[in-house]
Parts: sequence; C-alpha cells; structure tokens
Amino acid sequence: MKQRNKVGLLISLIILIGIVAIVFFSFATYSKIIKDDVLNISKLTSTNIYSEIDNELTKPIFVSLTMANDSFVKQWLQQEDSSQNHEIIDYLWGIRSKYNYHSVFLISAKSLHYFHYNGLFKTISPQDDHDQWYYDFINQDQLYILDVDQDQVDNQRLTIFINCKILDEQGNLLGVAGVGIEMTYVQELLKNFERDYDLEAFLVDETGLIQAHTNPNLIENQNINDLEIYATIGSDLYNKADTINVFNDDNLYNQQYIISHYIEELNWYLIVRKDTSELAQSFNQQLYYDLFIVILVLASVLIIVQRIIIKNDHQMKQLALLDNLGILSNRKDFDQNLKTTLALTDETKDFWSVFLIDLDHFKDVNDTHGHLQGDKILKHVMTLCKTALSDHLITRWGGDEFSGIIYLSGVLAAEKLETLRLEIVNDPLLAKFNITVSIGVTQAIDIDTEDTIVRRADNALYQSKTNGKNQVTLL
Repeated sequence: MKQRNKVGLLISLIILIGIVAIVFFSFATYSKIIKDDVLNISKLTSTNIYSEIDNELTKPIFVSLTMANDSFVKQWLQQEDSSQNHEIIDYLWGIRSKYNYHSVFLISAKSLHYFHYNGLFKTISPQDDHDQWYYDFINQDQLYILDVDQDQVDNQRLTIFINCKILDEQGNLLGVAGVGIEMTYVQELLKNFERDYDLEAFLVDETGLIQAHTNPNLIENQNINDLEIYATIGSDLYNKADTINVFNDDNLYNQQYIISHYIEELNWYLIVRKDTSELAQSFNQQLYYDLFIVILVLASVLIIVQRIIIKNDHQMKQLALLDNLGILSNRKDFDQNLKTTLALTDETKDFWSVFLIDLDHFKDVNDTHGHLQGDKILKHVMTLCKTALSDHLITRWGGDEFSGIIYLSGVLAAEKLETLRLEIVNDPLLAKFNITVSIGVTQAIDIDTEDTIVRRADNALYQSKTNGKNQVTLL
C-alpha cells in the first residue's frame, strides 16, 4: 500500500512537473501567439458589433428607398392636390405603424410642403437655416444620405435621418422621403456593446467627425483626427478597400487595439477601441489560470461569434431576396436562379421553362379601391401561385408582374400554368374584382442566355395581353 502511494505520488509529481514545464514552455514559446489570439478576439468582437450596427442601420435605408420608389408616392407627387393631403399622410402613418421609426417624412419638390406622419408640418424655405440640408442634398449626386440633425417636429431631438431622393422616370426630382432613427436608440446599442465587450465603439464620417457616440456632447462636435491616438494612424484609419483595419499603440505595449470597419451603405466608419493591457497583466500574474481561460474564452468566442455572423449573414441574404410583401422572393432571386439554371443546363440536359405573369385589370383595383386593397389582391394571388407552383420557382418581378422557372418542358409548363390561370379565374375574391392573369411561357434551348429567354417569355406575355388577356401563350 505504501509502495503504491509512493508510485502514485511520484506519477502525480511527474505529471505536475510536466504540466508546469508545459505551461512555462508554452508561455515562453507562444507569447506572440497569445497576443495574436487577443487581437483575434478583438477583431471578432468588432466584427460582431459591425454586423449588428450594419443590420440595424441598413434596414431603414431599405425602407427609405422603398418609399422613394413607391409608384403611389410618385403618382401622388406628380398630381399633388392639397385636398388629397390625407392620402400621403395616411401613407406615412402606415410606414410609421409598420416599422415604428421615430420619424417618417416626405417633402414635395413642387410645393415644398414638409409632410410628417402626423400631418403637414410646414413649407420649407431657403431662408430657413434649418431647411438648408434639403437644398444641399438635392444638389448632390447621391441618391440617399444619412444626416444627423435635430428633429424640428419632435422637440429638437437628435435624430439620424435617412434622406432619399424621389425621381420620375426621366430622373427629375419629385421630392425627398425618408425615415429618422432617434439617436438615443443607436446610443443604447453602443452602450450595450461597450458594457458587454468592455470597449469603446462609435461611428464617424469619412472626415473623422463623430456621428454617433454614447456621449451626446461629442456628436458632430468632436473630430477624432484632433486626438493624438487617432491622428498618428492618419488616413489608413479610413481605408475602404479592406473589410477590417487593425492598428495598435506601441506606447501601451501593443495591448491597445483600434479597429475600423467601413460601412458602405452608410458611408460611415465603425471605430472600435479595445484596451487589452489588463488582460496581459492578469496573464503574467496568474500564468496557469490565464492560459486555461484564454484557450476556453477563445474557443467559446470563436464558436459564438461565428454562429452569430453566419446567422446574421443568412438573415440578411434571405431579407435581400424577399419581396416587400413578404410572401414571394424578389427579382434578384429570379435572376440568381436563372443564371444557375442556365449554367447547369449543359450538364443535366433537363427541360425547363421560364414564364412571366401579369395581372389583368389590377390598375382598376388600385384606382377604384385603393392601394391597400390592391396589396390584399397581390398577397392573395401570391399565395395561390406559391401553392400551385410549390415545386418550382415563382418570384415577384415588380408591381403586378411575376416571374419564375418551371422545371418542365414548355408544353407541360403551359399546362401547369393553365391550371393556375383557371384557379385564379374561379377564385371568388379575384372574380369579385375581375382579376385574371395573362401568362407568357417559353422553353429553354441550348443557345439561350438570360436576356434571350426572358425576352421570349416577355413576347409570349405580350401576345397574351394583345390577344384579349386571361390566357397562356407558349412561344
């Protein structure tokens, strides 16, 4: 028994000596790797923050662009009538109710009326200093810009406005529309990041002027180029070519990292400053404990951050391919699938066809019953199409037109579309509004390109329309 205890003690001592030796050897050999790991953690953390900020501030840009391209908004501005002001106010209120943004507004280039979701706020004037942003913006080449300003409508609250131009088909200015996000919302996001990751995070424009910060006194008042720590980095801090730019301060033993991300949609930079000197000191003081913690934290952070990034990327891709009515995917999805299917045709030799669908008499519904009823009709038709073509691809081409791919020959595709047409004709809701569909379909051939097959399907649709509508034409 005593001998066994001695052997056990000896083995334990050898293991302990081995562990101590490995720890010290690892520290001596991999000190640079440990520093690199700390840097990677900082980079991954900043990438997570970048993804969150990009996601939160890109969505209102999409909403503003959607407003600027809405056919109802354009038509209303072209036929602006003060007796119909309630229509555009109701529209703005609908956007406000749907997305819950702090501000939703529209300015008519013709009347210079500033409409808010609560009503007509004022008529802007070049003599009003607070309106100068409008005249500066319309004289710029950008389709949209982000502007940090005080909201006159709401007690001068500091707001991030997304201003977007509304243009007619000839490119003439009809007005400006957009939404506003209260600065306190963005500040709360930054506060959460700073608390959770123990760092400083803020947004600046390309001149270095702070646009969003947890300290409201610094917003549009502090230029980081005036601070020594950022001035020493210089123009490299505003590099747009690389996804992420990392810098370190030699005066702090390479333990302070400054990371910049360029957010293209905002034309702003996310600046993250991470001080890791405490982590390095703790590692020196508690060698064994810190080595284990660094490995554990590194593995955990890598897994968590990668999952978050993958999830956010997947959600953004899905959002980018989803039509604004939320039932079918959009034209971008059709274009991607068409390109992929064309590329695979030479290998598989399978039959497939492209079709275009146009709703007959849909304009009458919008003109007579309004766009809300029109949206209900569109959603109902989308649901019918999605169910009928569940094994195939159908997307919203735009407006009241749909496009898709049926993985069958032209004849069989036409038969399937004919079944869909009859279902729409016999639908009680659609029959009530005299809604039918004209369809053009064409089978892919070996020499087809994206343009040729879509053009042929469009010609088939044109024949269906000119031959009396409510029919399927195969070319």
